[in-house]
Amino acid sequence: MAKSWNYVFVLVWLSAILGAGIHLFSKGFLLTRIAQTDFSSCVRYEDIRCDTGSGDNDGDGGSCKVESILRDVNQSAGICMPRKGKVILLVIDALRYDFGEFDASLKDPLPYQNGLPVLEELRNRFPDRTRRLKFVADPPTTTLQRLKAMTTGSLPTFIDIGSNFASPEINEDNVVDQWKRHNLSTIFLGDSTWTELFPGRFKRKYDYPSFNIHDLDTVDSAIERHLPKEIGKSDWDVIVAHFLGVDHCGHRYGPLHGEMQRKLKEMNDVIRNVTEQMDDETTLVIIGDHGMTQTGDHGGESSDEVNALFFMYSKGTPLLSEEYDEYNKTIQQIDLVPLLSTLLGVPVPYSNLGQINFQLLPDVKVDSFLRYQLALLHLWQNARQIQNYFQQYAEANRGTFAVDQLDDLDNKFLMLTQRVNTVYTEAAFQSFSRDLRHYLKDILESCREIWVKFDAQLISHGLLVTFLCCFGIFMLIANSSAHQLAQIFNGTTIYYIVVLTFMAGTSGFFFHRDFGLTSAEHGALFFASVASIGILFVQIIKNWTNITENISQQKRSKNFITRISFAFTTCVFFSNSFIVQEQKILSYVLVGFFLLAIYNIQKNSHFKISALRWSALSKSTFVKLLALALLGIALVRIAGGYFRCREEQGDCTDYLVKAPEGGRRKAGPDLVPVIALVLYVVCARLYLRSCGNLTGNGVNVLLARYGPTVGAACACGHFVLARTNTKGINQHHLDALAWVVYGLLLLQIAVLAFAPLLIYVLPKRKEVLSVLQSDRNVAPEIFRQLRSNFNSRNPSAAADEIPVVCGLATAYSSVFIGVGIFLTILMSLLLGSHGTTGLILSLVITICYGIISSILQYENSTNLLSCLQPTMTTLLSWIILMQFGFYATAHQPTMSQIDWNAAFVGRTWHYDNNNVISAILVLLNTFSVTFVLSTLFPLIIFTPFCVYTMWPSLAQKIYQKSGGGGKPKAPKSSRKTDAGNVEYRSVTVNKPDDEEAGDEESTTGGRKAIDFDVTKGEINLYENEKLFVGTVFKTGCQLLLIQGVRIFCAMFACTMHCRHLMVWKIFAPRFIYEGIGSYIAFIGLNL
Repeated sequence: MAKSWNYVFVLVWLSAILGAGIHLFSKGFLLTRIAQTDFSSCVRYEDIRCDTGSGDNDGDGGSCKVESILRDVNQSAGICMPRKGKVILLVIDALRYDFGEFDASLKDPLPYQNGLPVLEELRNRFPDRTRRLKFVADPPTTTLQRLKAMTTGSLPTFIDIGSNFASPEINEDNVVDQWKRHNLSTIFLGDSTWTELFPGRFKRKYDYPSFNIHDLDTVDSAIERHLPKEIGKSDWDVIVAHFLGVDHCGHRYGPLHGEMQRKLKEMNDVIRNVTEQMDDETTLVIIGDHGMTQTGDHGGESSDEVNALFFMYSKGTPLLSEEYDEYNKTIQQIDLVPLLSTLLGVPVPYSNLGQINFQLLPDVKVDSFLRYQLALLHLWQNARQIQNYFQQYAEANRGTFAVDQLDDLDNKFLMLTQRVNTVYTEAAFQSFSRDLRHYLKDILESCREIWVKFDAQLISHGLLVTFLCCFGIFMLIANSSAHQLAQIFNGTTIYYIVVLTFMAGTSGFFFHRDFGLTSAEHGALFFASVASIGILFVQIIKNWTNITENISQQKRSKNFITRISFAFTTCVFFSNSFIVQEQKILSYVLVGFFLLAIYNIQKNSHFKISALRWSALSKSTFVKLLALALLGIALVRIAGGYFRCREEQGDCTDYLVKAPEGGRRKAGPDLVPVIALVLYVVCARLYLRSCGNLTGNGVNVLLARYGPTVGAACACGHFVLARTNTKGINQHHLDALAWVVYGLLLLQIAVLAFAPLLIYVLPKRKEVLSVLQSDRNVAPEIFRQLRSNFNSRNPSAAADEIPVVCGLATAYSSVFIGVGIFLTILMSLLLGSHGTTGLILSLVITICYGIISSILQYENSTNLLSCLQPTMTTLLSWIILMQFGFYATAHQPTMSQIDWNAAFVGRTWHYDNNNVISAILVLLNTFSVTFVLSTLFPLIIFTPFCVYTMWPSLAQKIYQKSGGGGKPKAPKSSRKTDAGNVEYRSVTVNKPDDEEAGDEESTTGGRKAIDFDVTKGEINLYENEKLFVGTVFKTGCQLLLIQGVRIFCAMFACTMHCRHLMVWKIFAPRFIYEGIGSYIAFIGLNL
């Protein structure tokens, strides 16, 4: 038992080293922009005093102020001009640009078309007071990042998408803080993300949770109830209302559903009511923070996702003519910041990179300023703010921008500074405005290109730790036998690991600055990892003789095709086109593994076809295995129909998982996952019953017998009802179905802790076994009793008194199969109907390949060790099946295709706003197959025993006739059954010398040969427990190694392509998904 816990500790330890390497690299590669905490300030125009020399400080109607300001425009950039009125900002989440278009010629519009006719009416009635523009967002198109961009004017960074579960307070200068500094009263209604980003900034707030996408109406209805009352009051300057219904409708139903038409009509009524109620001094701004795809998703950078709607209506004052700006139908979202600042007379936030758009400014006269002069002041104030921020950022972060680039921009701005005081006509203003905007655009593009400052130290440390850990696992564990691993990781080694790792981590935490490391976290992780890797290499040196001997005995040519396949699948990370088509590559590799296995089996004489007659073919084991392989290949092809398409796949159609059109659904597609899940559960239950593991009335047996049936019924009911209109069903009834599944899984975990084995001892007639009344472990007591019966009693008496134990041959595997059934039901519940079929297909493909590879492994084995230890091909296929299952369950490594619905399974009636639970549910949905297969990896070892227990005829020995035509000779390594008519092939068990002491068997050369009969099932594993436990540990480490190599390649590819055009669109998302998937796999392997 102590040795088993040593193995568990080492597996956790190795996972932690790899996890530390991934974390260090992520901190260096996925850095957020360095936020500047400075804020802009200005002098209010009303506070300027003009001394004319005559004692009149106000001058003549403000003309003195105008002359003073225009005398030196460059020095007047710090003046805030008077505000142009009040502002009502309506944010309609996910309002795509074409949602606001109107086409009267459409006879049968789609649900999202012509949904906002009030906008067209306003444009026709007031063309000089309205503007409709395309509002272009920077990816990632998630609400949190969009709000940051639209309030600070800065470009978002890629990794900030991870903050969507927890919105941190903004510490950069922003328009909301500027409003508060200048005593403007702001009222907020809607998405609680605003109050999390800007706590304490609003005079009154009506905030509501935003993450429950199943709720289309609660937030919007509350806004509609309070908004008219707030507009009617006179104590506000800005009203912000953030509606969520359109976005939630897109997530749940897609833009083609009838519910989208209803929500847009609601928004149309809201806009109409606001325009009627607002006064003439108010400007209405309607924006969408992002768009949505045709399936209702967002987060990426497709045209549908980045193009939102911008609509502006000034009720009492016409907007500036388009001649004061280069008219464009498109503006950037960051351009909203200088617009709002100008409308409300506050300074533009310090870190803003957006440009003011003149055509959106109300033509409000200020003293004797001409229109172009006022526009010049606004533009120059905006330009000086951007230049100041850019210059300060470049100085604080030297090396971020090239020196030549900075000199060129400085020279351009110096020339513009000299020109600004020479603008005396509108023509000169137009020329100056055009050149200045080109300059500001150059700054923006420079920041886009080199915004993320990579930390080379963290990146290199992450790569180094990951590579050295993988190399250490390969050299020490992959090239040592199970017996040798028991000696390597003894109690003394564990003690040194704990002490040295703790001391190194503590030293790094407190002395990181002395070694030039960036943070205490960096120092602790890096020092602890280096110490751990040092221990690995010390063990490699100590065991170098055994390692080199084991390497020399390996047949390198045997795994040539497997190594080529492994190299091919890891090279995917280095090519953007390979990443885009990865699901197809994985499909081809899996098909190749099936064909390779069949090719190897047909070379085995045991499975030769005796004759080409139907009777012989129908009984041929090879034909059955060939049919099983063809079934697996067919399922791989069928699973391809459940792959989701990504934007770059122009020839792809996700016809089995795409969103329904117009709300019309057929019942057929929803029945497929129901049937698949039911068949899976029924077949698994029949298998356990045939093995005798469902015999008895214990709590664990009853749960394994009836729990999956109840859970499958609830899961099927939930995801079928969730895909339909459930207005007639109480939401808490629907949630109750999910809670039944959650409860069954928790109960299964609790039962496993106390009674894991699904075995049953039939009562004897003569006496009750003492094992039934013992507090000791059941399985060892049973084996002890069996051995005692054989050694101490005569055969006739023993035959009457040996206990009959049901399920003993599959005592270990049945536990994992039972857990696997409950995990599959849970994942089906979270995946819903669109992903359940892919999940079941992936698991069935795994079973098909597992059966074939286990038979091949047993036939090629010469001892128990070779029968237990999975081949490299089997281990690689297990990892590839994890990746294949990710795609088969309708996922893609893109930010816009995260399935957020899983966060609300069982939580729609009363959402508790627990972001941790939401994140866990979404991760389990996304990496369902990865978690299931990594948790059940010991089944790789159990499969040969399960197969030959169910079908012992597979192990039947076929004898070759002697040359003289006499009777066939039985081999020495065979076993005859009690009936005396069937003999089974046996292999030997190699044990070290220390395990042979005291045995009665004769030894040869320090080793002995013991018959191993695979048809005895997992009794063999108990009889060779040390070898079995060591093999499980080694298998787990090898899977850890393969996954570690994959994530290292993903990290290295990102490092190579850090300035690639597609780094943030393809390479970085693929690394993020692989990294999170690695963490999920590590957790599963350690469970």
